[in-house]
Amino acid sequence: MQAKAPAKLNIFLKITGFRGSYHEILSRFIRYEELFDEIAFVPGKYERFEIEGTPGIPREQNIIYKAFCALNAATGNPKIIDFFFSHKVHITKRIPQGAGLGGGSSDAATFLTLANRHIGLGLSTDELARIGAQIGADVPFFIYGYEAANVRGIGEVIEPFIDDIPPIELKLLPIHCDTAAVYTNWRKKFADTLHIGLAEHLAQMTSRQILSTIAPIKANDLYVSAIDLCPDLEKYREIWFLSGSGSTIFRSEDEGDSHQ
Repeated sequence: MQAKAPAKLNIFLKITGFRGSYHEILSRFIRYEELFDEIAFVPGKYERFEIEGTPGIPREQNIIYKAFCALNAATGNPKIIDFFFSHKVHITKRIPQGAGLGGGSSDAATFLTLANRHIGLGLSTDELARIGAQIGADVPFFIYGYEAANVRGIGEVIEPFIDDIPPIELKLLPIHCDTAAVYTNWRKKFADTLHIGLAEHLAQMTSRQILSTIAPIKANDLYVSAIDLCPDLEKYREIWFLSGSGSTIFRSEDEGDSHQ
């Protein structure tokens, strides 16, 4: 019982407003299946919900544990606890943390989907997505499994998009970008730069069009904030796009060839 938990890339990410302490966005998410974690349910006998594969993260802070708690709270189904007395969760991590690739959200979504299937909970995709939204803004995108989608609001509005995605060149940088810090810094220093019209324009373009015609620094509002906090990103801003709040950068392989 195992499944892959793929990464995601933000082809563009525009902040369109605020909802209390949250930031409303409009962003093109694409699944990046070349990089993935793996989630497995391993049979055994356990006295409590057990997770292995993420050393250094206390169980209560692990997003998989939060997904388990949310699933319990939403369903109240005793089969969930019974199942995890006889199975542990093993995570094989390949997606780095603090990289803007949604690894934790993908892990949570894959856990929920696997649990629903193997425990026989009978939850619909929409029901799983509602549970996932309580855990993290990116979780519903992974639950729906779309190849590409425009994601709005605080992640709860997901519009599948028929996209044209070129081959992607990915660069994993040895830089940790704290998501909360990047967003907080953006609100503090750059919130006067909202471009809602550009966001709607980008939402109609394919990923191939965006990567070939839009300057990376204009495609992702968080780029300037990430550079402000992580100056080593500065040298990439002309050619490389930033995923999420960073630090992963990427470009179309077609565009990469043109810059050789």
